[in-house]
Amino acid sequence: MVYGTVARVLFPVALVALVGAGVWGYQEHNEKNSILIKAENQYQRAFHELNYHIDNLHDELGKSLVINTRRQMTPCLTNVWRLANAAQSDVGQLPLTLMPFNNTEAFLSRVADFSYRVAVRDLEKEPLTKKEYQTLKDLHKHSKNIQNQLRHVQANVFTKQLRWMDVETALASDDKKSDNTIIDGFRTIEKNMSENPEIDWGVGIRSMETKKKQRIKGIDGKPINKEEAKRIALEFTGLSPAEAKVEVDENGKAEGYSAYSVRITSKKAGAPINMDVTKRGGKVAWLMNEREVGEERIGLDEAEASARKFLRAHGFGDMVVAESDSYDRLGIFTFVPEQNGVRLNPDAVTVKTALDNGTVIAFNATEYLFNHKPRKLPEPRVTKEEARAKVNPGVKVTRQRLALIESKNDGKDVLCWELTGTYDNSTYTVYINALTGDEEEVVKMDTGAEGEAG
Repeated sequence: MVYGTVARVLFPVALVALVGAGVWGYQEHNEKNSILIKAENQYQRAFHELNYHIDNLHDELGKSLVINTRRQMTPCLTNVWRLANAAQSDVGQLPLTLMPFNNTEAFLSRVADFSYRVAVRDLEKEPLTKKEYQTLKDLHKHSKNIQNQLRHVQANVFTKQLRWMDVETALASDDKKSDNTIIDGFRTIEKNMSENPEIDWGVGIRSMETKKKQRIKGIDGKPINKEEAKRIALEFTGLSPAEAKVEVDENGKAEGYSAYSVRITSKKAGAPINMDVTKRGGKVAWLMNEREVGEERIGLDEAEASARKFLRAHGFGDMVVAESDSYDRLGIFTFVPEQNGVRLNPDAVTVKTALDNGTVIAFNATEYLFNHKPRKLPEPRVTKEEARAKVNPGVKVTRQRLALIESKNDGKDVLCWELTGTYDNSTYTVYINALTGDEEEVVKMDTGAEGEAG
């Protein structure tokens, strides 16, 4: 009788526990499925946008070969530059980190550099040379090859209903048995690019390639191992080994530098934290916290103060805000150092602060790590007033100061007068070379992205 009574009492308890476990398991399963579906959708979108941008890139390159007026050539090559950059961005969003794709990415980067260098030139005074026309022909031919192969992969994705999540799994496990149609297609593109004859990009593009190699070498220091990367990641996040699980993987081509990819999961942190730690010097290049951001409860001023505190705590000292904006419940701030009153724009650090509680959930210091170094800045030869006179009279200038920027032509540092103003309800920043008086660059700013007054 006693056993029967105990059984009658415990059975409902066990049943409730079993149902509770089932509900928890079901919710956990649904959450995982939701994350997988979201990731798959993002991969599919990036892949189809890559196809779209490569199609348009090939068309614009073809158009550049038949254009007979210099007036039409500039907007055409500007489109080539824009599309090549967009295609690069699409490739960066695909799960190809574990697969060599350097030649194709380098091709897109050089197409962007070449088209921009020619587009910003005064083609009336300095028309395209025979070599540059030949380069355009070569680019048109190579882009056609990429276009054909991508269309082939895209057709297979549709007909075989292939998933990009399977690509990610296959690359991570080096699975050679499963249907790797997508991987094979991208490997064919990369193989074709490596076998193509060398394109004559011109002196300017070779200079930019040299600059990029120097930037990669800029992240220097003592080599570290995986255990040291783990320790550095925990110290950076303020977590202890006892309260966090840390996964460290090799990442040979992160942003063009050699790094360890680190993923931290912890009850204290809530959501997983991802970051790159450079293999030389052990520097945290970027960080991202995956947590969902709640309703806005703080303003941009408080979010900026939190971002400043974060930077100081991680050794970045006093920096000034070059740009600030808010998007999707985040405060987004670009900080740059100053030297003798000159803003060093190439040495930028980006911080994203959650507007629900003010915590930093994203940080990117790759440009700072690439570029920051002791500099001997020249004295400006163009006065403040002379620079102002170079700006379109229709622009109402609201701010003017000295800043260092990276030239789009050759990748070198250029001292400029930075003039920010408004035209037709939009905000623009115009960079006038402080040594020559030439207009170096014009940037359309997002609303609220003017940074500090000065």
